[in-house]
Amino acid sequence: MSEEGIASQLLQESIGKTVLVKLKGRRSVKGKIKGFDKQMNIVITDATEVIEQQSSNNDNPEKGREQEQETQVGDALIRGDNVITIAVL
Repeated sequence: MSEEGIASQLLQESIGKTVLVKLKGRRSVKGKIKGFDKQMNIVITDATEVIEQQSSNNDNPEKGREQEQETQVGDALIRGDNVITIAVL
């Protein structure tokens, strides 16, 4: 089976399950997979966007430590060429 076939099969098995999709640009989206297409564009429901940020507080002894900002976005369409990894939670 080709890599594309394996990826499609794994995504098909993940429909309705909660996933964490890591994207380019230090962003991630958590939510349930509703569907996808052959370009690996993914539709996510109940989505939460997670943005990784570095702490900029000079008084913080853990300077440089990453923080996360979460935002509820509802439904989201993610372009397949932005996806780095997908993990079932």
